Amino acid sequence: MKFLACMMSLAALAGLLLMGCTTQLVYMNDIYLVNSCGVPLQVQSQNSTNWLPPIEPQMVAPGERVSVASYRSYGEDVDEQVSCRYSLRIKGPERTRLVTADEMRQALHSVKRESDGLQRSWTLKDGVFCP
Repeated sequence: MKFLACMMSLAALAGLLLMGCTTQLVYMNDIYLVNSCGVPLQVQSQNSTNWLPPIEPQMVAPGERVSVASYRSYGEDVDEQVSCRYSLRIKGPERTRLVTADEMRQALHSVKRESDGLQRSWTLKDGVFCP
């Protein structure tokens, strides 16, 4: 009888330990771009998400904010998640600018992360990527 009680206790403990190991927080890391260029822009990113379908080209009016990347994360900061194949094409009325993954990572280092629970975001708004 004592053996059975002991085995039941061990099984319950193992179940609790396994449950703790499989419960992992999933963060949402989003990168936004505010159009501070003074002209309408067409924005399209490539390889910019690890959980959504590809993001379609978007028209962004001056002062508007648009998502340029979105990643699910198990703790990593967003700069660790930007794929080496990431690119952001920003087309203005006269010129087009192509932002590489390295340029995006560099820009993110100067942006403060905003957090709301499991939602984390970075907003680029200084016009650094104007075409």
